[in-house]
Amino acid sequence: MSKSSRTAYPLQWFFGLLSAWFIPASKPNAHKVVLTSFHGDGYRGNTRIIFEALQDHPEIEAVWLTRNPDLCATLQQKFGHSKAALQHSWRGLRELGEARALFLTHGTSDFAFLKLPRHAAIIQTYHGLPTKRGEYMRPGTDKPPGAVHRKVLEYRFQPITHFLSSSETVSEVFSKRFGLPAGRFRETGFPMYESLVKRSGDEKSAVLQMLGIPETPHEKPAKIVLYAPTYRRRTRTRWLPFEALNTEKLSDFLEHENAWLCFRPHPNDFNPPKKLLECSPRILLSGQRVVEQTEVLVAASDVIVTDYSSVYLEGLLRDIPPLFIPYDRDSYERGMPLPYDEFTPGPHIHSMDDFLSALSEALSGGAKYREARERVRNMFFRHQGDDATARVIKLLEEEILR
Repeated sequence: MSKSSRTAYPLQWFFGLLSAWFIPASKPNAHKVVLTSFHGDGYRGNTRIIFEALQDHPEIEAVWLTRNPDLCATLQQKFGHSKAALQHSWRGLRELGEARALFLTHGTSDFAFLKLPRHAAIIQTYHGLPTKRGEYMRPGTDKPPGAVHRKVLEYRFQPITHFLSSSETVSEVFSKRFGLPAGRFRETGFPMYESLVKRSGDEKSAVLQMLGIPETPHEKPAKIVLYAPTYRRRTRTRWLPFEALNTEKLSDFLEHENAWLCFRPHPNDFNPPKKLLECSPRILLSGQRVVEQTEVLVAASDVIVTDYSSVYLEGLLRDIPPLFIPYDRDSYERGMPLPYDEFTPGPHIHSMDDFLSALSEALSGGAKYREARERVRNMFFRHQGDDATARVIKLLEEEILR
């Protein structure tokens, strides 16, 4: 995101100070729901699905708050001027102050510098499944965080009144990770995964078009291999980290299988593997500027390659075979909340030959790990239908806004 597409920080600070006086003096609107995502900058994930589903609700008034002026204008044009506002504006403060419920994807920092109304339920929809440690689950130790760190965590997460979840396992991990009691979790499922359950039949052709892949004659149907490693703050991610990496052999394999290896860096990773992208026309960059919503790319994939990212769990809703390249498993900075071998239903790869062998088996259907995929899928998804959004709206209607 360019700096010009975000409200200037002095203005954010100004309205942050005003909110300390304005918000406590505001009166709640029993039907007003405010949503945002990704620190107030994005428009994706669970909150986007919920926001759009609420547009036709007969009673609930849903408003999107953002600190991105371009996004605000786009949403106003699409849904109506009253449906979106800048967070750091007079109207933004008014909408926030009237809200009876707030939906977010990361923490209270999604409403940067703003005081949140005490009369509002704060609903954490989150942005992924728990495959990594963090927050109260400190990497490499079971000791609690220090006093200063604990205060920061309390500010960001203790105001959360409801936390969406997809299973008992997910609730338990998130409860430990964010220091929240079990009673705050609601196993509604996550709305952003509904598109993985619904099969429109044209997901692949749409993604191939986004990626600029031409439809050319081939004896095999086109296949997409999504390669999406997790983010490393302290070190650079190593893509295909094999000692005997043979890019020519890899390119020939992809050509034979009519497959495309799509690199998707983490949104915080600004160092894509340029040399690998140049070695074969069948290795492509599929970052969020190319395909914004990860679920769209997952739905079109035939195989998912990762290390510790939760993206493969999303793919399990379509029984997409995952491959794992945990090259720094013993030194990875975040660590895992569960035993790695128990929730990774696919081969752990450490060499080029193993990669091509595992990829060939996976592209043929991945029968070898089918039972393991089913077991892990049931661990992370209590509901595996397309009705998570309906359950979230029911939660609003019957528990939060009643």
